[in-house]
Amino acid sequence: MTPPPVWGHAPLLTTAGRALPASLRGVTVDTTDRLSAMIASVRALRAAPTVRLVLDPGTTPGTYAPALGRLRGAAWVMAELVDSEAMADISAAEAAQRARMFGAAFRDSVDLWEIGNEVNGAWVGRSQAEIDAKVGAMFDVIHGELGKPTALTLNYWAGPQCYGQPWEATLTYARAMPERVRLGVDTVLLSLYETACDPVQRPTARQLVAMFRQLAVIFPNAKLGIGEIGAQGVVDGLPKEPDLAEKQRIARRYYGMDAGLRRALGARWAGGYFWWYYMRDAVPMGRKDTLWPTLDELLASME
Repeated sequence: MTPPPVWGHAPLLTTAGRALPASLRGVTVDTTDRLSAMIASVRALRAAPTVRLVLDPGTTPGTYAPALGRLRGAAWVMAELVDSEAMADISAAEAAQRARMFGAAFRDSVDLWEIGNEVNGAWVGRSQAEIDAKVGAMFDVIHGELGKPTALTLNYWAGPQCYGQPWEATLTYARAMPERVRLGVDTVLLSLYETACDPVQRPTARQLVAMFRQLAVIFPNAKLGIGEIGAQGVVDGLPKEPDLAEKQRIARRYYGMDAGLRRALGARWAGGYFWWYYMRDAVPMGRKDTLWPTLDELLASME
């Protein structure tokens, strides 16, 4: 008989409206395949994580109900309504409809709703106005109609060498966002991939603090954090897959900045990180070359 999965952290309360932790110890789950193995890996983490659950195009709440039912006692949940590339294929009206459908189904199961990911990227839409219309539509449903907390993710860009359109600049884009979103969003995050820029971008903690301090002014009521990191590979257009040592280097570099970022930003700091490739790199947790022990160590070390 197979023994039940080990709990590495205490089970969480599952009541509606529970408060988010001061530190979002984040990982991303981009598929509900291998659900039992994923749940086992999340339960075994020594610190209770926040799982960022990606809601894929063409899916309905029924697709995710089993996962949310099993996740809620093991993790806080941030639901990503539309991933960045998928945003280009829907209208503002469809974005609102999607937010309304998932919001109604999971209003008591999701702790934080991501209303836009990597929004200042040319792959998300043809212009800022087009993208903002969709972000605003989801914000109006989740924040305005349902009264639930929202998160927004921007790309971190080291400079103009990283993007093709002037409006993609991180702070330029942020300042031009609709006022109701800037003042009302609860959490603002940065997606940070070293290999998303050519040449590679590798910001220091000091450079990130400078960026976050400017975002703190633009989004005066939001907590701040990192919304996505990972070691990119062939699917992202790179010539080869990263090995375990490269994955560990990236994870240790950015999760390892957490204490310094919290000291610099104080109560505004939310943590995050949300390793995008958790399912690829850490599930099942006991397989060869798994990143799971590294992520477990790093999440447990966060304040």
